[in-house]
Amino acid sequence: MLKPFLTAALITLLPLSGAVAAEKGHGHSHGEAEKGKHGGIVQDVAGVEAELVVTPGTVAVYLSNHGTTALSPDGAMGSVLLTQGATRVGTIALKPAGDRLEGKGEVPAGADIVLSLRTSDGKTGQAKYELGGHAH
Repeated sequence: MLKPFLTAALITLLPLSGAVAAEKGHGHSHGEAEKGKHGGIVQDVAGVEAELVVTPGTVAVYLSNHGTTALSPDGAMGSVLLTQGATRVGTIALKPAGDRLEGKGEVPAGADIVLSLRTSDGKTGQAKYELGGHAH
């Protein structure tokens, strides 16, 4: 019962990410995104590095202590919001699976992802991963 509530609470916070991006200007750079050791995109979220890896039917997030030490996903949880422009096109809940957080679901072509994460020590944060599906 607690997990669905926390996932819903994390998703509820998502509108705040747009306001934060607007405060900082455009909200992202157009340079090369940092690649992680699993080939995904790395961003700082909730005080840890979160590497997002998207494969057909699966979204995985590997956590590390800023690239130096892999962190166990036990006790952590998250969700991803799939967006196309300003339109929400789906969500995927993430649960511990081996050495990563993982969720099953398809990411539509052209979609971007907003990750909401709660670490095992209770820190929360969000980050937008642009997968190249937008132009401006």
